[in-house]
Amino acid sequence: MLNSCAPESTGVVSNAYHNTTAHYNAYFYARERMNEIEESIYNSVNVNYDRILDLYPQFDSTASIAVKNQIEDCVKKASIAIQRHPGSDWADDSYILVGKARYYDLDYVNAIETFKYVNKKSEDEDARHEALVELMKTFVDALEYQNAEAVSDFLKKEKLNKTNSKNLYITRAYLFQKREDYNQMVQNLSEAVPLLTTNEERSRLYYIIGQVYQAIGFDAQAYSSYRNCLKSNPNFDLSFYAKLNIAQVTELSNSSDLKQVRKYFKKLLRDRKNEEFKDKIYYEIANFELKQSNIDEAITNYNKSLRISNNQRQMGYSYLRLGEIYYNDLKNYELAKSYYDSVVSVLPKDEPSYEEIADRQKILADFVTQLNIIREQDSLIVLSNLDTAALGKYVDAYIAQKLLEKEEDDKKRKKNNRSVNRRSTVFDTNTTQINTNLSGSTWYFYNMSAISQGKTEFTRRWGGRPLEDNWRRSDKEQNITDPNSAQVDPTELIASENTSENQGDELIFDRAALVSAVPKNEDDVQAALFKIEEAHFRLGNIYDFDLEEKENAINTFETMLSRFPETAYKPEVMYQLYLLHKEQGNDRSEYFKNALLNEFPRSDFAKIIINPNFRVEDQAATAKLEKIYKQAYEFQEAGNYGDALRLLRNALQEHPENDFSDNLKLLEIIVMGHTEDVYKYQYELNNFISSYTESELLPFAQNLVKTTEEYQVNLFNSSKAKFIKYYDQEHFFVLVYKADKALAEELPGQVQRFYKRDFPKKRLTTANLILDVDNSIVMVNEFATKDEAMEFYSGFKESGIEEKFPTTEFSTFVITKDNFKIFYETKELDSYIKFFVDNY
Repeated sequence: MLNSCAPESTGVVSNAYHNTTAHYNAYFYARERMNEIEESIYNSVNVNYDRILDLYPQFDSTASIAVKNQIEDCVKKASIAIQRHPGSDWADDSYILVGKARYYDLDYVNAIETFKYVNKKSEDEDARHEALVELMKTFVDALEYQNAEAVSDFLKKEKLNKTNSKNLYITRAYLFQKREDYNQMVQNLSEAVPLLTTNEERSRLYYIIGQVYQAIGFDAQAYSSYRNCLKSNPNFDLSFYAKLNIAQVTELSNSSDLKQVRKYFKKLLRDRKNEEFKDKIYYEIANFELKQSNIDEAITNYNKSLRISNNQRQMGYSYLRLGEIYYNDLKNYELAKSYYDSVVSVLPKDEPSYEEIADRQKILADFVTQLNIIREQDSLIVLSNLDTAALGKYVDAYIAQKLLEKEEDDKKRKKNNRSVNRRSTVFDTNTTQINTNLSGSTWYFYNMSAISQGKTEFTRRWGGRPLEDNWRRSDKEQNITDPNSAQVDPTELIASENTSENQGDELIFDRAALVSAVPKNEDDVQAALFKIEEAHFRLGNIYDFDLEEKENAINTFETMLSRFPETAYKPEVMYQLYLLHKEQGNDRSEYFKNALLNEFPRSDFAKIIINPNFRVEDQAATAKLEKIYKQAYEFQEAGNYGDALRLLRNALQEHPENDFSDNLKLLEIIVMGHTEDVYKYQYELNNFISSYTESELLPFAQNLVKTTEEYQVNLFNSSKAKFIKYYDQEHFFVLVYKADKALAEELPGQVQRFYKRDFPKKRLTTANLILDVDNSIVMVNEFATKDEAMEFYSGFKESGIEEKFPTTEFSTFVITKDNFKIFYETKELDSYIKFFVDNY
């Protein structure tokens, strides 16, 4: 009883009045509304007997909104009992109803406060304990597990009545179910069983205990629990699934036991009451055979289940099992992919493992895509060697074969659609006429008022169910297709749901399109080979990281290196092969380690082998360089170019090959643009472009070069160039040629190879610049003296490089740093050629 503020003068008579009135009026109706709420919530839940049943219904806002009126009315009636009958024995019970109503309204905060209030204010120990048990359940659903544990620990010290003890054990089990601690869950359920008072409660709890024992591998205990469930007179669905699960946990000591279990399954199949559950029976037979390692029998029965099932969840389970068999046992990833496609299409997304299944499906889809790319492109390359006539014959034969396959598929689909559409006929409620003129008769069905009242009561209790056999059963799947048909095409049933019979008849095989897909020239062949190379790399990674098929990963990567020895992925592939062979304990790991260190010593993969902490250290260096970049940028913005350059150059010297170094280098060039001549700025930009070919800053650098070149091309200088006769300074070698894209790509390389061969000790660099709209420059810098520059000039003239391009006119000369500035600004090529001849 909650504390009351009522005056003592109310007396015994007043207390009796309040207790009686509160109990049989407001509280009674509030409790009736609560019963309706709980019944509606329970009926809204689709029970999935393939998963461990939830101890309490799992409902969402949709189910809560459906009983919104009842919730509000329950709170209203309970509040009347509290407000109009203060101090009555039913005030605390009414508060508990308010708390439960708020719980079903998903208003956990106020539900928790209400239950806490009852615990604090009530003088009735049983009411307090009931409120605390409800509080614990609310904490569990609010995901406040630590608070739920605190309530549980407190109640351990309390002496509870039988009902509260039962509910406490079940709620503790509910907490452990949410935490997937099945050992603790089953212990608490076992404690609750002796306190149960009805067969309905006992049968359901025994079934859940059996499920838990089966999940954690205690088959003997699971068998005993399922037997107890059947002894407790369960409803039909629970009885059926208990019988089905008994077969899975029956102890098998010899072959006669196997025969007994198979005989038991056949008995279930022959039972006419199980007609609508045959898909589930076949599924469990398949699970049983798979447990005995009879893979072929398992596959056969999963397909039988699919043939007669119209339940998407059950179909999803069968497809999933088949996908797992082809994935884990048979390693047939292409067929596994098809089954996983079907799983994702039909399995409801509320399955706990749905996301994991979807991820597996994506992996297999990617795997099959890469495999098909390799096969298709290899085939196309082979076909490219055929002459036109032979290719035409091949394509015609291919189209004929595909048309034949399509015809067979259409026949299968039509046959399947006819099977799926054969349904059990329900009674037509309009065919039976009732003579309403006999309303005076005593027979029930002549009394229209009684019929109306009965219909209302039926709808309230059972919902809107069609007039048909076995109407009491929920989640029925009616399909009478022959289960002994051939194996199910994993996409066939889905197609039958979504595709009309004639939809595929319009498919046209385009001969011209097929012929045009065949490579016509060497460029097409190279494009096909590039696709094959990329697919090998992706396939190797899928084998390695996703499928964890290490041997297949090794074979795929080694095949890739054999077919594509110059692949851009070579350093990474060699590193992965080093790790894979090392993991397998193979000596070839040393081969790939040494090959990587010798061929790609500056790659990140080589650095990781030399220094396993390279990644960690590199990340630390990156963080340091980011801070330096920010400081240097601030210096530049303030016009403090000297400090900015000093900071950037020191950082680049310390970390020349960090992933962030390109950012510092480009900033250094931009700062240099404020302090150096325009040609030096453009020269450094071109060097950046050639040195950092994979940098994300490349487009920005190229845009800067373009802007500078346009400025130089459009620069107007009307005065005649006046070159300086001062030669005691740095010199450049310059090669001027007519602007041409092909030459711009070829010449710098030719010049670079020349000086690396003939002047290996000199630290020379090459740059490609635009002189004007007609001419471009290859410049080599720099030479300390005039004599060194002329020695290089003479060697170049004798190298024969110019003779390799007989149709191109070249101008070659050496020039001082000062004169190059004048030359580049004025574009006076002829004037400088004369100056060069006269003075060199």
